[in-house]
Amino acid sequence: MSTGTDIIRDALSEIGAVSVVSPPSPESIEAGRKKLNSMLELWLSKNIVLGTRPLDAAGDELGEPEDTRNAIVTNLAIELAPLFDNGKVIVGPDLKSNARRNYMNIRRLYGRVTVPNKVLSSTTPLGQGNYQDQGQYSPSFWRRGGRVRN
Repeated sequence: MSTGTDIIRDALSEIGAVSVVSPPSPESIEAGRKKLNSMLELWLSKNIVLGTRPLDAAGDELGEPEDTRNAIVTNLAIELAPLFDNGKVIVGPDLKSNARRNYMNIRRLYGRVTVPNKVLSSTTPLGQGNYQDQGQYSPSFWRRGGRVRN
């Protein structure tokens, strides 16, 4: 798990907005915190559940799974790039492809799926056998198109 400041600093270094000699300003950290919270809320609205908490302060723990860190950093770098571009292109094709690949991995690993109800055929047996109810035997098979109740 990482702090918000670590993730924001790594994302800013991906786009070249910070370096060892020019650390990030408090304003850029705060802008990164807002973008990070909105990006994770967007992912949650797309049914990607990482179990993270919104950051109240940039130094708070994010609580992300370890295998999601690269995806969060690269996609946050893409989100932050328009704030720091100064008229030059700072998002290269490698960063774009890494962000896309990492996002698809996150979506595959942490996305919720819905399992459809099974529609039965007319040859699916009902159970272990027929029973007699008031002199009549129950049907042996499900009706075509019948649905299993959960």
